[in-house]
Amino acid sequence: MIAHVCNARTIGITFLTALFLFLVSLDPAVAAPPAAPTSSLYYLLQAGVSLAVVIGLIYLIYFGLRRLSQAAPTHKGDRLRVVESRHLGGGRWVYILEVADRILIVGGSNEGLQTLSELPRDEYERQSANNEEHTNCADN
Repeated sequence: MIAHVCNARTIGITFLTALFLFLVSLDPAVAAPPAAPTSSLYYLLQAGVSLAVVIGLIYLIYFGLRRLSQAAPTHKGDRLRVVESRHLGGGRWVYILEVADRILIVGGSNEGLQTLSELPRDEYERQSANNEEHTNCADN
């Protein structure tokens, strides 16, 4: 990861240096303008360099934003887990969430989320076991 960062930073510094030198060379006060460039090759070269500068800037912005998005904090704890979710139709969902030692039943729609019920984990596990027993009895 460190080598990748140094490599991208080196490329960025090199690109910015080249861009600065190119822009300085275009300044008439620094360098005398070429003697009446009537050649289409000159204009083609100028367009190519301009395109390279724009592509370079896009490259730097893309990888800079990508780097910033990877640096965002991530939640690696296992305190929150989606146990189950069901689509009810019409943009409505029901979620069963495990948060620490609690079970939350949450309804979701286009308008937002709303807590429907909250249970201790042991009560939810007891109800789940009862439902499985009833389901197994119905199957026999």
